[in-house]
Amino acid sequence: MPHSVLYTDAAFKEHGDASKYLLSQVPYHPAKRYFLPFMMGAIPEWRGKFSNKWLNKNLREEYGKLYAFVYSVNCLNYADWIARQINVPLIVHVADHSELFEKANITKVLKRCAKLICITEEMKSKYEVMLGRKDIEVLHNGAEECCFTLAYPNPVTFNEKNPLRLCFLGGLFSHLHGDCIEDVANAVSISRCNKKSIEFHLYGQINPSSFGKDMFREPGVTHHGIIMPLAKKFEIMEKAHCFVIPSSFDPKNHRHYRYSFPTKLPELIASGRPIISYGPRNTASNRLLEDHSIGIRIHERSVQKLTSAFSFVADRYSDLLKANISKRLTYNNIFSAEKVQRKLSEILNF
Repeated sequence: MPHSVLYTDAAFKEHGDASKYLLSQVPYHPAKRYFLPFMMGAIPEWRGKFSNKWLNKNLREEYGKLYAFVYSVNCLNYADWIARQINVPLIVHVADHSELFEKANITKVLKRCAKLICITEEMKSKYEVMLGRKDIEVLHNGAEECCFTLAYPNPVTFNEKNPLRLCFLGGLFSHLHGDCIEDVANAVSISRCNKKSIEFHLYGQINPSSFGKDMFREPGVTHHGIIMPLAKKFEIMEKAHCFVIPSSFDPKNHRHYRYSFPTKLPELIASGRPIISYGPRNTASNRLLEDHSIGIRIHERSVQKLTSAFSFVADRYSDLLKANISKRLTYNNIFSAEKVQRKLSEILNF
């Protein structure tokens, strides 16, 4: 269907420009010097206020509805404001939960939006109680077809010239991945000291930028930054031997993150590579992996268990690949992007 794409994170500007998407950085910098640009419509937001002038200059077409994939209350408030300005129904798709979504002014938006979609069943259950809505849909990202057809690594014998490549693909956030991702780096370092051929490669933004600096000094641990264009992602996935899914063991952070899971999880499953999930048991990620008997799931904080898991993957790699090959068709029926797109079209068709 004809549509326009507006995104709010300047970290993805290169990809956004290449795709001809519209950047509307929200929130913008609150410094006083940005007041005049805000008043002139040069920037979309300043200190919680949104610019009609900016909106009218940049969104000139007529739209029938607004679909908002939101990961913060800032995104939600902005989407709600735009929908009211252009007088269209708002469909909200919540990707990440935090206690801010439980504030009265935010629940008001979630109650009145035309459609509400949650990323996991766990989030849906919480929001049904929190909002009193019984019409909430569940929809998470799907895997593109090329993920199901990635070539398998060859050779599968690991040595100095062909080390076991662990991979973390996605944004690295201190409140989501702290108190767990450090253990992975430490376990890699210990494994290398024990003469194991292993590397850990991380791709994506880091927030805050200072997070993980000590970790990236560990031998064999490399952060590559944000990799664009997205086509590069599939090349990275093809080179990876095993994916790591970390989830914070910090009780305060886990309290909210357990309702979400990584947007790339279906793609990682589709790749057929082994997956090591490291984090508390009662997360949406681990529930999904457990439901489908996928991956190695470590629910106790333990560097020793991680090193053992690395050794297991390296020693049994051929067997693990063969087992995943036999399940690829099943995974395609469950996690394909085509299936997700059909369901989203049905939700939007009202």
